[in-house]
Amino acid sequence: MMNLMVVDDEHSAVESIAVSIPWREHGIGQVFKAYSVKEALEHMATHQVHIIITDIRMPGLSGLDLVSHIRQKWEQTKCIILSGHASFDYAKQALKHGTVSYLLKPVRDEELIESVQQAAVQIRLEGEKQMLHQRAMYSVREHLPEKRAELMKDVLLGHKFANDELVSKLEQLEIGFRPQDKMQLLLIRYDDHQPTHKAFRLMKYAISNVVEEIYGSTYHLCHTDDAYDDLVFMTSPKQTQSEPEMLMGRLGERLIHSVRQYLNATISLSVSRMGRFPDQVPQLYHQAVSALRKQAEAGKGLHLNAAAGTNGATLKSLAALYEPPGLTTLMEAGRMEDAHRKIDQIFAELSNSVFPEHVYVAFHYLAAAFSTMAHREGRQLTEVLGEQYQQLLKDGYGVSLRSLETWTRSVMQQWAESTSDAGQDAGSTLIRQVQQWIDHHLGEDLSLQVIAGEVHLHPVYLSKMYKQSTGEGISDYIIRSRMERAVHLLKHTAMKIYEVGQEVGYNNTPYFIQVFRKHYGLTPQDFRNG
Repeated sequence: MMNLMVVDDEHSAVESIAVSIPWREHGIGQVFKAYSVKEALEHMATHQVHIIITDIRMPGLSGLDLVSHIRQKWEQTKCIILSGHASFDYAKQALKHGTVSYLLKPVRDEELIESVQQAAVQIRLEGEKQMLHQRAMYSVREHLPEKRAELMKDVLLGHKFANDELVSKLEQLEIGFRPQDKMQLLLIRYDDHQPTHKAFRLMKYAISNVVEEIYGSTYHLCHTDDAYDDLVFMTSPKQTQSEPEMLMGRLGERLIHSVRQYLNATISLSVSRMGRFPDQVPQLYHQAVSALRKQAEAGKGLHLNAAAGTNGATLKSLAALYEPPGLTTLMEAGRMEDAHRKIDQIFAELSNSVFPEHVYVAFHYLAAAFSTMAHREGRQLTEVLGEQYQQLLKDGYGVSLRSLETWTRSVMQQWAESTSDAGQDAGSTLIRQVQQWIDHHLGEDLSLQVIAGEVHLHPVYLSKMYKQSTGEGISDYIIRSRMERAVHLLKHTAMKIYEVGQEVGYNNTPYFIQVFRKHYGLTPQDFRNG
């Protein structure tokens, strides 16, 4: 319940209001009495008062002085003016001070009760609004590190922001950077193996705290994880430094030593050159990560000055993804050993890449391959892709190499187990042998007689069995495999058109061009130029 105070220099007026009205029935707990502004302020200092009913004219300080003082010190307290003077100037001043009502004596009880209830409603609404605001602020504070990391990841990947939008986000998230500030990147790789993902995350959290301790007094800091689960700190100096590279070097050595001493862990550190935030961040990142990847074989505990090495890498497509035969082809044919080898090749290439975009592209390639297989087998996508797929999809550009590989190998394992029984019959084994032999001899004579001789079967029987098992003829598989291989060579090599044709079994270049155009709708040269 709320508390009320009546202030008037006339005792009878105070007693009349305080005693004659059954306030408890109207939600009022205690009713305090004051006969001057000074006495009212003393009550306010020692008791919680929610609503005040005050006269204006009193000896010494007036009721308007009381209202003004209360607005400054007890903003949530509501005031009601009860005056015997119908003065426009009084009413104007009362309105200016935010009073709930301006009532004239004598006042009816019902009118006074209505004003008090109106004040109580305002107090409750303001309290609820304040509570919602506090909850919202708590939620923002609670998720501040996560939101900062998301913004920094967008910057790292080169997302474009309008200047005003970026400034607003930086201010909201309490990040000390501003557009065009000088900054450097620290790329930190945790070198030691951790038995569980949780232990790995806890160690990275501890390392982040050490970085904050060492660099925080000199630099504005914000960090995120990259696609390779390395820590990326963006650092902007709080004041002009005479020898920034020397200072960064000393702090880097101190960081590596402190992590080893206090966390019993080993990290490698790559420091970019100085650049401008945010436009040069992707370039600085590629520079730092390229230096770290190139020196990976040198061991643990590295401290690299990335600025002294490469100026950055050129984004290229991942050869392992597109080199035929494709993952879908291998899984469709039940060639799981070959499919696993292709997965190994994909992640070996990803682990050496300096571009987070490659992880994102690989995720969608793998998801598409698994989805295609699920559709062809009449299985539910959730059954094949698993629950982790939705989290990876939510992560978007933020998907990490570690989580992608864990998910991929899990899906592959489940697929292999679910199809193992169906893939062990002699016919399926023979089809896999035929396709493997074709894949390794695309540049040679692939007549039905030659293939049949390799598997010791009559050509007619082999052709019929292959068609029944796969739904397509051997010649269709040969042409498709040769065309996929040709596309790969045209895209990833500088081989001449006739050399590509010979590589995939077409010594007659015009005929190769004719087959390619029939298959893809354009010539090999047009494909390469496009």
